Amino acid sequence: MKTALVTGAARGIGRAAAGALAKSGLRVVGLDKSFPEAPAFESITFDLTDLAGIPALIAKLGAVDVLVNNAGIQPALPIDRYTDEIRSRILRVNLEAPVELIRAASKGMIERRSGRIINLTSIAAFMAHTDLWYGVTKAGIVSFTRSFANYLGPHGIQVNAVAPGPVDTDLLANAQPERIEQLMRAVYTRRKGQPEEIAEAIRWLAVDAPPILNGAVIDITDGAFLR
Repeated sequence: MKTALVTGAARGIGRAAAGALAKSGLRVVGLDKSFPEAPAFESITFDLTDLAGIPALIAKLGAVDVLVNNAGIQPALPIDRYTDEIRSRILRVNLEAPVELIRAASKGMIERRSGRIINLTSIAAFMAHTDLWYGVTKAGIVSFTRSFANYLGPHGIQVNAVAPGPVDTDLLANAQPERIEQLMRAVYTRRKGQPEEIAEAIRWLAVDAPPILNGAVIDITDGAFLR
């Protein structure tokens, strides 16, 4: 049985993705800082700011066949209210931790010449954002998705990303009201997406996507952003 590691799995898109992958027959290990409710899959409590602990975490899990880098934070602050501490935390959780997870998990994938990595970016990567550093981190995810696809592709590993628009999660609820209003004016159906809808795209990339799909960023925006 193949193993999938899903970060940020306690709620929202991460929890839905973990559930979808489990239904597809994978052994799912969900990772988060805490789990307020007991999930229907294996769970590990881990703080992604602990970059030095990531290699040991992956070694403990054994073979990781699918990695879903979903965890992310959004302070929802204007640029003049960011402190050094807040900036450092968002960069560590949203950018540095997924890179370190890929570096650690891909070692085994390279040996097996097989593996799938899915990163969660956002339409924030492609447009002006009221939370500048959040947008910067999401643009960075697009960049490292393509860089790792180029690096790991020759070893039989697929690295792709999904870029959701507004989804009914705690992260969206925490966004600045003007940001939410901007997005909801643009979506075609005038509704927020559901975590399960994004999870289905993640499941497809992890299980069914053809090998030629590598380095792609799939927009799931309902018209909130077109490119």
